Amino acid sequence: MKTTAQLEKEVLSLPPEERAHLALAAWESLEADPAFAADRTLDPEGVALALERDAEIESGSAKPLSHAEFRQRTAGAKR
Repeated sequence: MKTTAQLEKEVLSLPPEERAHLALAAWESLEADPAFAADRTLDPEGVALALERDAEIESGSAKPLSHAEFRQRTAGAKR
């Protein structure tokens, strides 16, 4: 089995589109993990922002995007 360092080296050598695909797949797998999703110590600023955004959506002052719409809007975005 490869080490994390070996996998990282291989992933970082992939073309950008493939790296983005793997990053999204990895992130989605973390979101599906209840223990990870429940750990608010991982990113307290992110949690605070998410709670603020949730309140905006609940109050109707902001309209959420579907996952498909988000992906469509950001597909061509360059960093």
